[in-house]
Amino acid sequence: MRHWFRAAIAGALLAGALTVSAAAADNTVCAEHLQDLGLFQGTEQGYELDRAPTRGEAAVMLVRLLGEEQSALTLTYSAPFTDLQDWEKPYVQYLYEIGATTGVSATEFAPEESCTAQMYAAFVLRALGYTEADGDFTYTDVDVFAQQIGLYDAAVIDTADFLRDDVAAASYTALSLPPKDSEQTLLEQLVADGAVDAQAAEPYQALFDTYAQYRTATADMAALEQFAVRGGLEANVISDGKSSLTVQTQDYTTANRTDGTAVSEGTVTLDAPMVDAYTQAYRRDAADLSGAEKTALLYGYGTVPLACVQSVERSGNDWTFSFTGLPAQYDGGLWALSHSGIALEQGEDAVLVQTVRNGHIASQVLRVSTATLQAELSGALEEVR
Repeated sequence: MRHWFRAAIAGALLAGALTVSAAAADNTVCAEHLQDLGLFQGTEQGYELDRAPTRGEAAVMLVRLLGEEQSALTLTYSAPFTDLQDWEKPYVQYLYEIGATTGVSATEFAPEESCTAQMYAAFVLRALGYTEADGDFTYTDVDVFAQQIGLYDAAVIDTADFLRDDVAAASYTALSLPPKDSEQTLLEQLVADGAVDAQAAEPYQALFDTYAQYRTATADMAALEQFAVRGGLEANVISDGKSSLTVQTQDYTTANRTDGTAVSEGTVTLDAPMVDAYTQAYRRDAADLSGAEKTALLYGYGTVPLACVQSVERSGNDWTFSFTGLPAQYDGGLWALSHSGIALEQGEDAVLVQTVRNGHIASQVLRVSTATLQAELSGALEEVR
């Protein structure tokens, strides 16, 4: 098989470069949306999305998200925490007054400690009016509750390695959610309070409204703990206007999101000019994978996270999503390209069409098209348990 791969790649290289595009898997766009609305600033070094946030930074980010920075800066500090720097005090004071934080002890806030996914979820949920006292959630299972109401999406938020990148995604998503006992989204409330410019918010609110309809239409997907999908990849690499390599996969994937296991079995076929086509059976187990490939097995077939969506349109049962860059949950589905010697680099956009029936995503097709690549990744729901 190795000999065939070398021959196929050599034949394709003779026709031209095999470099195609795939976007970086991060939530920079969410940070940009928040900044556009005046709810995020970053640091002197930029957004710094690739590092963990401190608890002090998380406090600042949340107060800005709530549109209350100017109000916070007028407060007199009276909270009991003695370990805060002067610049941190107004933000923590505001969160303390609205009941969003009680610190790590009676006198410590621990502003320099890393803010975990659990901590940030608790901050945001309390700010949205949910409380432990009312039995809405417990701190122990706050991540689970955050997923239930749509604040955290497992395909986007990495709760084990929580970064400022995840904060940006969660914060942007929070704008689309209504606070407890409210019919308005957080963004609508911010506009009504004058914290966000109505004109700047209009396209986001239109997106949120359509996305809310999509979430309702696909509501039963959340209950799918175990399911199976049959699908595959059809890809054609083009060099100098000619096909230099085709890659085809056919697979059957079983996934269990309760315990995070998934297995995909199938065949991959490569075909290049002047080389006989070759088909090889394969088996991919999520337990052996990491990063985008594991994400693709577990979440590549499911409800699209708001943090990934550039636009969404509906036509009958079909929902069409456009992305700025290729999200990790789909990027990993193109694994056969990189395994065939095709270098995936940052770059182009993608379109996903999902057909929704009876609360489930019946099928989906992801299309990626660049000057050097045409690829279509498809899947259909075959078994539900």
